[in-house]
Amino acid sequence: MYYILVFFTSLITLIPIKILYAISYYITKIIFFFWKEKYNNVKENYGIVLSKKTGSAPSADELKGIIDANLKNYAMFNVEFLYLNKMVKKGLIPDIRGKEKLDEALKKEKGVIMCTLHFSNWDIAGLTISSHYGNVWAVADDLGGGYSKFIQETRGKYGINIVLPNKNLKDAYRCLENNGILNVLVDRPVLPSEKGAVEVQFFGRKTFVASFAARLALKTGAALMLGCVVREGEKFYGNPGEIIEYNVTGDANSDLQSITQEIMKHAEKLVSAHPEQWYMFRRFWK
Repeated sequence: MYYILVFFTSLITLIPIKILYAISYYITKIIFFFWKEKYNNVKENYGIVLSKKTGSAPSADELKGIIDANLKNYAMFNVEFLYLNKMVKKGLIPDIRGKEKLDEALKKEKGVIMCTLHFSNWDIAGLTISSHYGNVWAVADDLGGGYSKFIQETRGKYGINIVLPNKNLKDAYRCLENNGILNVLVDRPVLPSEKGAVEVQFFGRKTFVASFAARLALKTGAALMLGCVVREGEKFYGNPGEIIEYNVTGDANSDLQSITQEIMKHAEKLVSAHPEQWYMFRRFWK
């Protein structure tokens, strides 16, 4: 799989990216047409998001329109991951708007936990940060095999070091101790019975998410932010967000819940502003 992906990446970068966008969108629409479970998950999620955003249930046409826009963005995201090397060579690194906020967070010298979502293009977000700062890490799932190796090597080329929780979790703490930036995905819905699950309100509904980012913040005193790159057509800009304020009371369970809730409050604000850029193909609310 690894060598197939390497060869495929070299091959497709010979094709103009706009043609690849069109092909990828066509394939993505076919996949979701037949994969009804995932399509219905997206539809249900957007029904909740848009109802909270607008104050009324969306029409069938509104739902179809935003789902189509979402699938188009997701199709572009898949092309861009394989196109990263060419984008870097062309100097297409997004600017960071609000960089001073990230600089301010680093002044604490306890590192920054950069909370991220399945939003826009998180690989370009990591590339954007690593192009402006050193000591950038990202927590990732170990998918195993050649696919995982390919992803890790691709990210490593652009200064994004990988933490696999089952292999090198200590590097996450070392990153923060050395005032680095640690990227952590926070919008993963989990079962209430899962270790580290915390109940939060998100778009007016209760759901359970992982509390890993909050747990790290409590243990290290690192600053918390929720950042991304925002897509504007075929371009992006970096948005590190605001510093997420949190208080420590000494009650571990209460602190984990309140910090995670604050993170998700910032996540809701971002998704509400750009709902078509949030890729959530699981049912987020049970």
